[in-house]
Amino acid sequence: MSDLTVSHVSSIPLEKTEGRKALRDPVSDFKKALIESIDEVNRLEQEARQKAEGMVQGKVEIHEAMIAMEQANLSLRLLIQIRNKMIAAYEEIMRMQL
Repeated sequence: MSDLTVSHVSSIPLEKTEGRKALRDPVSDFKKALIESIDEVNRLEQEARQKAEGMVQGKVEIHEAMIAMEQANLSLRLLIQIRNKMIAAYEEIMRMQL
């Protein structure tokens, strides 16, 4: 039987860690996403209003104005549904017994 020796093993230097990385706050992420969504709906509403005014003045084609108005309408309806779901979730939490 041969004799196995481990004499030529060198250590590998490890990088120093900075500690635990900060976890992302899900509340602030949700808040940021909600604010961005509200801003986007507002932007689409303003764009639709400008296109409608442009259509009346003859500067914008009717189909462009209608598309902008429908986009604004859909985004507003989606935002309202999100609000309704948030209210339902809040009410469900309030009904929970401790």
